[in-house]
Amino acid sequence: MPHVTLTGDVTGEYIVRDHRDDGTLVLVPESDVETGLRSHGLRAATASEAEAWFAQHADVMLPPDGEG
Repeated sequence: MPHVTLTGDVTGEYIVRDHRDDGTLVLVPESDVETGLRSHGLRAATASEAEAWFAQHADVMLPPDGEG
């Protein structure tokens, strides 16, 4: 996700959640997890990436424990 650093009356790290056709940006504060990932050059996996990873590693995944 693209992010911005704001300075002035509002400061901090923010994620760009939406870039609308009229140029309006919707910003949300960046979480500690997002900050940590970004600081290491990482990002959260997309749903399709996670699904592909779990499908590829299904043979080493533990069976469900019945909780939940």
